[in-house]
Formats: sequence, C-alpha cells, structure tokens
Amino acid sequence: MRLALALALALALTALPTALAAPALAAKAGAASTDLAQWEGEWRLPPVDRATPASIAAQIPEAVADYRRELAAIAANPAPPDFDNTISALDQSGRRLRRLMAVLRIYLATHADDEWRKIGTGLVAMNDAAQAEALSDPVLFARVAAVYRGLPGGTRDAEQARLTEVTHAAMVRAGAGLAATDRTRLTEIEVELARLGTQLNQNLNREAAAQFTFFDTPARLAGLPQPQIDAAAALAAKQGRVGAFAIPNQRPQVFAVQTHVRDRETRRAVWQQWMDRGGTPGEFDNRPVAAQMLALRKAKAQLLGYQTYADYVLAARMVGTPERALTIIEANWDAVMATDGRRVEELQTLASADGIEAIAPWDRIHYLDRLTRERFGIDAQEIAGYFPLPAVRDAFFAAAGDTYGYSFERLSGVARVSPDIEVYLARRDGKPAGIVYLDIRPRPEKPQASWAAQYRQQGDLAPGELPVIALHSSPPAAAPGEEILLPFEYANVLFHEFGHVLHMLASTARYNGTAALTVPWDFVEVPSLLNERWLLTDRTLDRLPHHLTGKTMPADLRDRLRAARQYERVFSVNPEYLAMALVDQKLHQADRAVPDVNAFERDLLAKREFPSSADPIMRASSAIHTWSREYAANVYTYLWSDILAADLAEVFLRAPGGLHDRAAGQRYFDLLLSRANRVPADEAYREYHGRAPDEAALIRRFGLDGKRGSR
Repeated sequence: MRLALALALALALTALPTALAAPALAAKAGAASTDLAQWEGEWRLPPVDRATPASIAAQIPEAVADYRRELAAIAANPAPPDFDNTISALDQSGRRLRRLMAVLRIYLATHADDEWRKIGTGLVAMNDAAQAEALSDPVLFARVAAVYRGLPGGTRDAEQARLTEVTHAAMVRAGAGLAATDRTRLTEIEVELARLGTQLNQNLNREAAAQFTFFDTPARLAGLPQPQIDAAAALAAKQGRVGAFAIPNQRPQVFAVQTHVRDRETRRAVWQQWMDRGGTPGEFDNRPVAAQMLALRKAKAQLLGYQTYADYVLAARMVGTPERALTIIEANWDAVMATDGRRVEELQTLASADGIEAIAPWDRIHYLDRLTRERFGIDAQEIAGYFPLPAVRDAFFAAAGDTYGYSFERLSGVARVSPDIEVYLARRDGKPAGIVYLDIRPRPEKPQASWAAQYRQQGDLAPGELPVIALHSSPPAAAPGEEILLPFEYANVLFHEFGHVLHMLASTARYNGTAALTVPWDFVEVPSLLNERWLLTDRTLDRLPHHLTGKTMPADLRDRLRAARQYERVFSVNPEYLAMALVDQKLHQADRAVPDVNAFERDLLAKREFPSSADPIMRASSAIHTWSREYAANVYTYLWSDILAADLAEVFLRAPGGLHDRAAGQRYFDLLLSRANRVPADEAYREYHGRAPDEAALIRRFGLDGKRGSR
C-alpha cells in the first residue's frame, strides 16, 4: 500500500475529456447491453469477463447521474431528518456507481493498458467530483447537522451514532457549513490545488524520463550485475550513444548503482541527479509549484477555521495536533541520530579501506549492504531460495489461520482479468467471511507496486454477498518455466499487504462510513506493519523449506537473518525518513511564505545538525508524499504506525504462543482489527491496552535506548 500512494492522486487530479466522449464509444461497441453493476453467480463477483473500456465508459456517467438524483431526493425529502432518511440514506447512496468503479479499478490495477488508462483518468475524476459535491452540499449538511445535534438520541445503537459523527465531521471538513462565498472560494482552492498537484507529479515524471547519467566505459559500472550493465549499454545506444552506458533517473536503477557499483564518482553522479529532481531551474522546477501549494493549503485551512494546514490535517488523525506529531518525531530523533552515528563509524571503517575519508550520502547504501553481507553472512540469492512465491502465499494464509482462525479455499470458474490471478473463499472458524483475489504475479500491464484494495466492503453488502478484497503485487519475474523466488524484501511486502487484507476482511462495520479504511490515516498502516512480524517466526520459517533441498532454514541462518533485519531497522527509525517527516511537518506549520522548499529544508536540517553522511529520502521538491492529499502534513504517519505496531507486538510476544497465540489473536481481532471505524481508534486502542500507546515501544524494539531490542 505504501508503494502505491501516488496512483490514486495521479488518476483523480486529471481532466475529463475522455469520459465525456463515452456515449460515442458505447454506440460504436454496443457496450451498454451488459449492466456491469449486476454482479451475479454463486458469489456475486465482479463481471470482469464482460467489461470493456467502452462499456464502463458508457455506464459510469449514467451511474454518476443516478447518484446525483439519489442525493437530490435525500435533500428534498419533506420528512424531518433522522438517521434512516438522512445518515443511512447518504451512506448507502451510489451503490451502482461503487460497483462500476470497482470494475474500473480492477482493470486499472491488473491490466492498465493504454485504452483502460485513457478512459480511467476521466472516469475516476468524474466519480471524485460527485463524491466531493455530496460532501460539500449545504442542504444535505443541514439535514446531517440536525441529526448530529440530536445525539445521542435518534440512533438505535453506538455504530449509528458513530456514523452520524463521522458523516458530520467529513462534511464540516469539506466546507459544507461555510457561507456560499466561502464555499465558492474553497472550490476554487481545491481546483487549483488539483491542477498544481498534477503539474508537480508530471514535472517529476517528465524530467526523469529525459534524464540519464552516461558513462563511457564499463569499468565505471563495475560491481553492477552483468544483465544490468547490458541494459545500460542498450539504453545508451537507444539514446544515440553507441558504446556508452546509460543509467536512467529511475529508482530501481539508481538504487542498484548505489548498492553494487564500486566506483564512488559513479555513485555520486547518479545519486546527485536523483536527489535534484524537481529542484533545478527550468520547466520542471517544482519549487514555485510547491510554494503555491503551501499558500493555498494554508488559505484552505484558515477558511475552515484552522491556523495552519497541519492543524487542519491532524485534527482528523489519531495524534490530534501538530505539536504532538512534532513531539513524536523529536522523541525518536536523538535516539536515532545517536545510533546512526555509531553505525556510520562502522561504515567508515569499510570506506576508509577504499580510501574514502568521510562517508557521504552516496556511500551509505553501498557500505551498509557490504557491512550487512560481511557481518551477518547474508546471501540474498540463498535467502530467496526459501521464499518461492506459492510457499509465501501459503505461509501468510497459515499464519492467519493460527492467529485468527481463517482458512482459504481456492475457487475455480471465477471471472478474472488474467488466468494467473487466484481467487479464494476465506472462512473464519468455518463460516464464509469474504472473497480474496491474489494478483501477485508480474505482468506488463500491471503497475509496478504492491497494495491491497477492497472492491466490496462489509457495509455495502446485499443479501447473499461477501466482502471482495484483493492483494496486488508485481514481484521480479522468474526465468521462463521457473518459479518466482522472492527476495526477502518482497516476501516482507506480501506479508505487509496481507495485513491490510486481514483488516478489511475482519471488519464488522455495517456501514460504508465506518469501514476499515475510514479509520484515521495514521492508523491505516498499523495492521499491515504488525503482520510483517509473522514472516520471521520459527513457525512460519518451518513452513518455507528451500525450493531445491526441501530442508527448512537452519537455525544459524535464521538468527543471522533476524540480526541483519534488526540492524537495518524499519525505515521510520532511520535519519533519511525522520528528516523528510520533520520537513513535511514544519513546511505545513510555517507562519510565512516559503518560496524555495529546498532552501527551507536545507536551513532546517542544518539547524538540527542533520548528519552530512545522509540525505532525506526525497528532497522537498520531489517528496511526493508531502504534495499528495493523503500524506501532506502527515508523513510522520509511518513512524506513528510503527510505534503502534511495536506496542501491539509486545502483547503477542508475551503470550504463550507468541505471535501465533490464538487467545492473543482473538483479543486483538475483537477489540481492534474487526471494529474498523465503529469506535474511534484511540478509544479502541485504550480499551485493548488499558492505556494510551507507549511511544517508546519502537525505540525499545530496536534497542535505540542502549538496551537490547526485541524481535
């Protein structure tokens, strides 16, 4: 899910010309004959075998019009507003549109060829516009506010009261309660922010597409695997530099150079171009774009009654305030920097042997990889031999069975976009709980990322239906005829994303507005980060014998792998991430204009004595998290979520069965995982733990307080 954060933004912020041409497409293809919102068959699953770009392009505009008519009927209802005719009616409106959008999203996730991308851009934007209109409608808001004012009366149970609160809060944040002139201004701001967000992302993509670092001899790339050297030669020839070698300014190739290439000047040149994205004068300069976005975000916040954009964003988060977010960052900053200082000393020992006097940012990845291999004896290919893709799938299924009572039965005869997508009936304690699609093999038409998605949620079910959830991932392909052997990091990603699947699968929310993914954004990642911990348990590793020998991983290798992971740590307790989180928070708390976000970042980090051996994960001009809707003023989320996951894991680790303990799993399932947003996340967490989150849990996990960390 982390790796796909820009996809929805890019799709949602573009214009509508293709969607507006949909009727012509439909007429051409005769596409309207099949209603793709009618999900039929034994399990009533998405009819992807009947979907075409033309049919979906014809039907979504019709469904948007239907949705608007439903909203108009709610607004015009002459009966006094109550939960059923207002709150519940709003929650359930637009079901046909949701079903059609699910079919579109499935294709964009699994088979995003040019035709699907072309129609998808406009249709996603059309859907988003309709949702935004509903949230900001003053007549609907007046009805919602009337029900809200009557609380706790007028509702039959706690979840109905919660849905009323959530609906009211969402509409307030969307500006539905503002005066007409202010709503008009807010709309103008949102439109301009959308345009600028699109421009910023396009600048990064267009700049990177035209950027290459060229080298005249293969010696400059010594250490890089030969297939990658060959690819660099082919790319240079394609750019008209036959005999040279080209490294594109793309993350996989940049980080491969940082990891493997021995020539320091090569690493520096490639790294510098990567870090300078969006930050040099010219047509792709994001600094003025970012300055405008910051000013507009602040204007939006103040229009809605908040001092800064950080105040506006964090009022709806678990931490509540910018001051607390900064406190959390600060509480980890000193411990992380002190530990990193000791690690840099170890890296410097290796670098000094190569004649390097002081570690620079373009040295860190290279020497950390060398140190990890030499100290812990970790061979990535050897480790991958224990993680064939089907075995990893079976292992995360089995862990969910141990801890939560789930089982997974493979279904046949189900319509799928591709035959390599697997479909499972999930049961919990024998009872049907949901349908899970596993789309975990690479295909050319798939986005290169990993994420989980929900195509039908618990609160949107008709009789006889089950939730429909999917895990999408594109691991590295294997040679023809061979099974995919996952690098450890990809196996970890699959366990992570399956944690999101479990969160959605477990939901007992009866309404769309209280579903799993409506929890505060700084809690969304907690179930997935916690689920990563199951990968390295002995019980899981016992289920993952080597694909050639059939023998399980030896105890010594298990210990070394765990020690290496402990040494490397999750990325939220490393300097590169903390710098980006701090800059993001400070940018959105700034009390004056910021004309150059990179200069702001440079000055801030200098004052904090940020080590010269590191760079932020991304400089401010290219920090897509900071400029996205989801993560703006919210990059601290990863740190907070890792803290909560570490805090929760300690409960499991104290149980007799450890992470696989069924009793501990049942309590977590009942009080946190299954409750979705029926109860505020901080209240549910306090009920589970009997206290607030322990903010030292992550420091304790990795021994950053000088004590030995926990696994």
